[in-house]
Amino acid sequence: MKTLPITKSQALEKWTKELQNEHLRLSDPDAYFGIAMWRLGEMEKLNLFDPLELYEMREQAHAAYSAGLEEQFAQERYCQSAFYNVVPDGKNERIATISHGVYSEETGSGEQHSSPSYHGRVVVTDERVHLVMNYPLHCLPISGLRFVTEDGTPCHLVETTRLVDGKWLTGVNDPDAYRALIDLGQEAFEQKDWARYRRLRDRARYSPFACCPACHDSFAMREDCERCCGLGFIPDNLGEPVCAEDCPNIEVCTTSPTP
Repeated sequence: MKTLPITKSQALEKWTKELQNEHLRLSDPDAYFGIAMWRLGEMEKLNLFDPLELYEMREQAHAAYSAGLEEQFAQERYCQSAFYNVVPDGKNERIATISHGVYSEETGSGEQHSSPSYHGRVVVTDERVHLVMNYPLHCLPISGLRFVTEDGTPCHLVETTRLVDGKWLTGVNDPDAYRALIDLGQEAFEQKDWARYRRLRDRARYSPFACCPACHDSFAMREDCERCCGLGFIPDNLGEPVCAEDCPNIEVCTTSPTP
């Protein structure tokens, strides 16, 4: 049977569906933009749109991508290409990890079980995210980066690294290097250098530091901030299976601020 040619309205419907994938746009803006550009290339081959229409659609994709880069840090979503520590609220230790959607619990010694190879899997369907546990079989909804275990324990997911373009992005342990990442990331954002901004900000996110809750890294407030000693950030162990006071980076508060 001969396939009927796609119409302009059908092509626009597919394009609109790609742009409205909010979960992908906020969880993985690079993948979102790549799919949008691929779809736009396919639409161009149809010879249904004039150059001005294609230009406007390309601008739509760029605008959605840049907004996603900015919004993802305020509206973080689960991403299948990331590695997470599962940390109960109010505690500084992980109880499990999630890697490429595979949920693996920790033993008392901080090591993962050798058998079975995983204890659950994260499933993303229609922008809904669920953790499906193997035994006993049950399904836990994940909202943002939070979920509640079967026994009622609220937990959050701490992203520690992400696979981008075939390479794992990791953080830095040095306070001066972390300050540089933050400042260079802000510079890249102001210049709309989105690829550079994303990599700098992701590396900062995967570093064992967090924005100071007292001064919020405000230039006007951090100089006199006693909580972070003027740095704008404080140590954060990213939910590793050790206590926060054992974190070697606690000495960061005695380090002079970067000029």
